[in-house]
Amino acid sequence: MAMLRPTSSAVRRLASAARDAALLATAILALVGLLAGAVRVLPWLLDPAVSWRVAAPFARGLAAVSFEAALLVGWPIGWSLACFRFVERGEARVLQTLGQPPFETVARLMPRGTPLALVLAAVALVYGSDASAPGRVVTELIARAEASCEDARAPVTYSIPFTDLTWLCAPGRAPRVVGSGPGQPAGVTLTARAAKVAGDFRAFELDDAQVLLPSSPAVLVHVGSLSMHGMAPWARASTLSAPLRALVLGLTAWLSASVAAFLTLRRTAQTRAHALVLGAAGPIAALGLIRLFETSDARPWVFSVVPLAGCAATLVAGGVASRLRGRRHAATSH
Repeated sequence: MAMLRPTSSAVRRLASAARDAALLATAILALVGLLAGAVRVLPWLLDPAVSWRVAAPFARGLAAVSFEAALLVGWPIGWSLACFRFVERGEARVLQTLGQPPFETVARLMPRGTPLALVLAAVALVYGSDASAPGRVVTELIARAEASCEDARAPVTYSIPFTDLTWLCAPGRAPRVVGSGPGQPAGVTLTARAAKVAGDFRAFELDDAQVLLPSSPAVLVHVGSLSMHGMAPWARASTLSAPLRALVLGLTAWLSASVAAFLTLRRTAQTRAHALVLGAAGPIAALGLIRLFETSDARPWVFSVVPLAGCAATLVAGGVASRLRGRRHAATSH
């Protein structure tokens, strides 16, 4: 019992430091991501033809993906840096002297990652629902732009981001959307009372639609309801569903953080820069692999390799750090 108390106290201090470091790293990365996202949203917010209501769904998506990436990368970095300070203060060596190896220390630290995993899963659910069905976001953009017409006190137009569609608004008249539909030949103009885009962008529905065909003479077709299916998607939807995305990212961050902490406690990292690389290697490799799978329309089960790939990248970074340490020791010994 006398030995258990100091080791438990040291692990609690490490867990508290790891939590604080993870939150700090996440906050810094999230701020950078939000600033980068604000640069993309700002032109729309300053454009009088784009209502602030219309920019809100896109801003939500940018915020979600920024927090998702920030927590995925910041959590392992925070744990790695906290463990590095733990080693610097000599507490890691004391624990090993008392019979608690790094593996056991990490095993006792891992349950403390549960809140971080749940937060990451929640953020991934928000972003994943938009990424797996981006057409729903465009439909929301269309609906929000239409709602802006209700405040029109004079004839005005509201552009819809990501599309070639624009709402025509005038007091006392029903608004109409006009422009080119997704995947339509050049010169075809559509106008309708309402528009809806399928989640995968392969279908487009219009109510009270008029279609102007570029023929000679011009042909105007008027239908009560127009539905177009089987179109080539004008944007790529993620094949990774929101629940699976939450599971994959949560597990990736958890395992990468644990492996990075283990390697750091084993004194693999000789500097804070090495510890930072150990923490960032796995999540960055995982993000790159997810992007590769999404652009290649990989099947959902393929994403199960992402957590393992993150761990492998962390181990590779640890191997490189160990080799650098060995060369440094060899150089100093000569």
